[in-house]
Amino acid sequence: MRKGFTLAETLITLGIIGVVAAITIPSLITKYQKKTIETKFKEDFSIIQQVIRSNTANDIELDMSIKDGNSAFLKTFFDTYFAPYMKYSNVCYHKEGCWQNRGINKTLTGNSVIYDNKGKGIGLNVITVKLYNGSNLCIDGWTGSLKAYYGVNSSEAAVIFFIDANGDSGPNVIGKDIYILVYTPDLGIVPAGYHESLETINKNCSKNAKGNNAGYFCLMRIKNHGWQILDEVWNLKV
Repeated sequence: MRKGFTLAETLITLGIIGVVAAITIPSLITKYQKKTIETKFKEDFSIIQQVIRSNTANDIELDMSIKDGNSAFLKTFFDTYFAPYMKYSNVCYHKEGCWQNRGINKTLTGNSVIYDNKGKGIGLNVITVKLYNGSNLCIDGWTGSLKAYYGVNSSEAAVIFFIDANGDSGPNVIGKDIYILVYTPDLGIVPAGYHESLETINKNCSKNAKGNNAGYFCLMRIKNHGWQILDEVWNLKV
């Protein structure tokens, strides 16, 4: 007599497999998403650094007088210093099409980012760029206090880079998939939070983050953490 599984045994086995899959698959997906974003922002950071180096190698100084909220300045800045050295599929001059259009851009507290322009980017009269690797880049001029919002000690005007590492996909939260770099003529390109204490950086990029710039220093904390997003931040429900 041939032995085999009964229908009940088969159904029980399939049920167990289904339960295990329901538990493990979401975890595997979120780990994959986290790893993908980590890889992307490292690549994006390198892309922007290489643009700066390429200008320097060609004896070009990024010494243009930086203006806040001036679309003509940003267009000239991008066309002069970035377009020749950066591979991108599309560029948008303060219009929709190169930045996510799923809703507001958030801080780690769940609030809307200062100067959020939703589908146009973050800032006033910004330039947004779609990179070939799938990331979105937003470029904004800044002449206010760098220390207050971006944790950088410089009296110079700045260009702020918001990097959305997973492009048009969510969650669109600074510190989770959006990261910030600051350029000033005296410092070059540095992560936001560059001049803050380790304690301030860690608090700004944590579940205890507060204020209008909650999460702004996350790139600095991630860099200090071996280029890995901390689980306490990644698992935040924002």
